[in-house]
Amino acid sequence: MNDRELIRLLRKNPAKGFDMMTKTYGGLLYAVVRGRLSVEHFGSAQVEDVVADTFSDFYLSLSFFAPDRCSIKSYLCVMARNKATDILRKNCIVQLPLEDAEDVLIVSDTIGDSELRSQVLDAVKALGEPDSIILIRKYYLGQPTKEIASSLDLSPSNVDTRTHRAIEKLRKRFGGTT
Repeated sequence: MNDRELIRLLRKNPAKGFDMMTKTYGGLLYAVVRGRLSVEHFGSAQVEDVVADTFSDFYLSLSFFAPDRCSIKSYLCVMARNKATDILRKNCIVQLPLEDAEDVLIVSDTIGDSELRSQVLDAVKALGEPDSIILIRKYYLGQPTKEIASSLDLSPSNVDTRTHRAIEKLRKRFGGTT
């Protein structure tokens, strides 16, 4: 069944269309959400809720979906990923103590040297608060500037300025050019 047929079915017979959509894309969306929400912190019930919410939101916004712009599969995957990311952000610790930064600060796997990881962590910690917190939230937790600004009682432009300056300090520390 192609996308246009599925949309027609959803409009004509919502129950049957919804059933077809969940059978076709349920496993994929479950995998997408499970990839975002770790097993240790989120149970399968919460993952299933995100998947169900994704299907419901898609159905409710069906009139806005343009099948000529993207496939249902892609659209659902992006919706599910974004919903999972929202849950991660909502469950994020509001104030992150620096001594816990080692649990959060994960340098890319392309950096295999544990000594370099330690140096990066030390350099980020040496920036002091709130700069170290801003970098961890922005680059490692993926929080948007507005959310960081709100939680730290700073303006978004102040967060952006501090981010830029902190990156420049790290770049100088590790011998990069400015």
